[in-house]
Amino acid sequence: MPLLVGYICGKKSLLSEIPQKSRANRVVCNATTRKGTRCQAPPVSINNEPKNGRCKLHGGMSTGPRTEKGRAAISASNKRRAKNK
Repeated sequence: MPLLVGYICGKKSLLSEIPQKSRANRVVCNATTRKGTRCQAPPVSINNEPKNGRCKLHGGMSTGPRTEKGRAAISASNKRRAKNK
C-alpha cells in the first residue's frame, strides 16, 4: 500500500518506507525528441528501479523476433504484404 499518499498506518507513515532520491540524483529518459532536445521524463520503474532507462513514451526500439518461430512469422507477414502491393 505504499501508493497511498499521506496514509498513516499506526504511527508510521507508509511513505517513509520508500527511499526517495533527490531531484539532482534522479534518472531521466534522455531519449532524443523530435525537437532534438533530450527527454526529461522519468523512466519506467519496477520496484523503484528503472526498467530499461526509458520513459513510457520512448520504450526503445524493438530488438526484433528472437526465435525461429518469430522470424518465420515476420517473414510470412512481409511476404503477404509484398504480394498485396
